Amino acid sequence: MTVNNSYELFKEKKELHNLNENRPVIIADNIMSPMNVGAILRLAANINAAKVWFVHKSDPGFRLYKIKRTSSGASEKVDWEIVTHDVLPEVLPEDYTAIAIETTEDSENIYDTKLPEKVIFIVGNERYGISDEVLQYAHKKVFIPVPGVISSLNVSHALGIGLFEWYRQQK
Repeated sequence: MTVNNSYELFKEKKELHNLNENRPVIIADNIMSPMNVGAILRLAANINAAKVWFVHKSDPGFRLYKIKRTSSGASEKVDWEIVTHDVLPEVLPEDYTAIAIETTEDSENIYDTKLPEKVIFIVGNERYGISDEVLQYAHKKVFIPVPGVISSLNVSHALGIGLFEWYRQQK
């Protein structure tokens, strides 16, 4: 009996869907950890995101070699850049709907929400969430129900849930 390694098996089971027309966009507000930057870029490559903007008030001082290492090469395959808050209105695609993954009084359960085909996902800082300056661009806010004793998720985990719930809905 021949056993395929997991990489070969993954290639066999990979579902190809034409998402080129409706590729998601990601806004990551004030992410401080290079590991989270790398994880977000890897997710962007996994889902074939159109663009990732890392929004900061000033230069976060990331070392590119750390981002390359933590993204497993995705930093070279994804269109991404670091921008300031004031640039967002100029770069956001007008025909997309911005969804903030944030627990607020008016946020809806992500699993009860019909996510738009043309979506921008907004995620926030590891400790403080999405800033008011960036949250103002959200058309809708969603939360991810967490039934355990810890009620928060790592930013890249939350983004992964949001992206792949969107993907599931698109299929």
